[in-house]
Amino acid sequence: MFDRILVIGATGLLGRPVVNRLTEGGQAVRILTRSVDKAHTMFGGAVEVTQGSATDIDDVRSAMQGCDAVHINLTPATEYIATKNVIEVADGNLGRLGYVSATTLSEELRWFHRVDVKMRTEQLVRDSGLPYAIFCPTWVMETLQNFVRGGKWALSVDGKNPPQLHWFAAADFGRMVAASYEDGRALGQRLFVYGPEGVTIGDAMDRFAATCYPEARVVHLKVWQARLLAKLIRNTELAEVAELIGYLDTAGEFGEPEIANELYGAPAITLDDWFGMPRDEQGGFAH
Repeated sequence: MFDRILVIGATGLLGRPVVNRLTEGGQAVRILTRSVDKAHTMFGGAVEVTQGSATDIDDVRSAMQGCDAVHINLTPATEYIATKNVIEVADGNLGRLGYVSATTLSEELRWFHRVDVKMRTEQLVRDSGLPYAIFCPTWVMETLQNFVRGGKWALSVDGKNPPQLHWFAAADFGRMVAASYEDGRALGQRLFVYGPEGVTIGDAMDRFAATCYPEARVVHLKVWQARLLAKLIRNTELAEVAELIGYLDTAGEFGEPEIANELYGAPAITLDDWFGMPRDEQGGFAH
């Protein structure tokens, strides 16, 4: 157990379950966040909260004081700079650096900006000289909730060749990542986190709506239709989704989950299990 773990991106979709499992296990956790009120609402007094931005090196330096491990879970907009700041402040003295990456990384796909950012950030981590672990999750079930609007309709953007994605629940991810901080077996590893069954995004949305929102109509859009609609209504979120789905047509999933499963137990929550959870535990929000 570390003296204190700093979690950057703690209020995100994949940050929150990690923090919850760490604190439940008795681990001291500090989080760096721009929204103190949001953090207190999520975690109460279970964590120490420091206000600031991960892209500001002075804020990072202040947040890292007294911490011997750092876990980074951010979006492509900020993760490279934040990771660079952490490594610079650490100056070779850190017990563990954890970073949440993705499954679909390869040189051939660096044309997609998210892939390029994550590959450059992973390289920073590997070159840092610090003990590190990189977590590569596929698609998290909680994102399904983001595409339901008012309980009346749901949106699915479908690619030409939609891959089957091994959906996992955020709770399983939190369990596995928190467990990795209890020993050194994750060091130097890229750990792929895949759920128990492969399902396309369109099929997952149909099943989710049928079970949890039976009165909702699922609208299926092709990528070009989503791009056009996003442009017409000036919706940047839909534009980003369309771009991501178009990319997945060529990418799918890379990597093998066997090492992560053997070390920390395979994700066991299925989509049907997750559908049965209370609605307030299915909250999707931006990663």
